[in-house]
Amino acid sequence: MQLRIFTEPQEGATYDQLLQVAHVTEETGFDAFFRSDHYAGFFDPRPGLGPSDAWTTLAGLARDTHRVRLGTLVTPITFRLPGPLAITVANVDAMSGGRVEL
Repeated sequence: MQLRIFTEPQEGATYDQLLQVAHVTEETGFDAFFRSDHYAGFFDPRPGLGPSDAWTTLAGLARDTHRVRLGTLVTPITFRLPGPLAITVANVDAMSGGRVEL
């Protein structure tokens, strides 16, 4: 059985907070760290925090983590065209040493 962490940072989370969660994910033996691929939140936004981009965040985590797999559960086709998405995911996968799931 694989155990994975899923986050919803569009509800208010900084990169440093997501990195901390990803590090705890690795340290406690979880297999993967996933984040949503949304720009708009569903609840009241936290003051001072704007939206973050899923693949930009995952690119940073690719360099700042060592073991956990990385990805999004769903990628909206409304703002992710297939060609640019493929290039982005391939780059993040290379940055992570082959740990990305799409």
